[in-house]
Amino acid sequence: MTRTEKQEQINELHEHFDRASFSIVAGYKGLSVADVTRLRDKLRPVDGRFRVVKNTMARRAVADLPVAPLADHFKGATGVVFAYGDPAAAAKVVQEFAKETDKFGVAAGVMEGALLTPAQVAEIADLPGREELLARVVGAMNSPVSGLVNVLSGNLRNLVFALSAIAAKKAA
Repeated sequence: MTRTEKQEQINELHEHFDRASFSIVAGYKGLSVADVTRLRDKLRPVDGRFRVVKNTMARRAVADLPVAPLADHFKGATGVVFAYGDPAAAAKVVQEFAKETDKFGVAAGVMEGALLTPAQVAEIADLPGREELLARVVGAMNSPVSGLVNVLSGNLRNLVFALSAIAAKKAA
């Protein structure tokens, strides 16, 4: 590999780290090509990517970025998960895959420049997804309005019952 090819790969990695909202460094030693392909297929729908990286190139790629604390975790057979969309969704995919195989393990993660331990990455995976959080917010905003409508319609309903009782009494 020529020097220019290496620099192109470093620049490409730099762009991935810079664009991703969440990155996870993981060891993948012993995984088959089929396993890696399965992980990539699971990440694609949640706007995530898995890439095997050379440690030296990865260290150079993150040197001047907020994800620089990851540099210490580029050891051994290293792969990086880049999440461009919902961080919780990508973390869930990674956690599920790690449970399926013991040859894949999360070493660290980084989100908004903060270094995360494997336990913190697992906590992010336990968070509800973006769509569910939005549904909860809309439900919370809708709840007081629904309550007000029920209270107002209850008074109207009682008035109708009272008027119908009076009409029935006068008719009898």
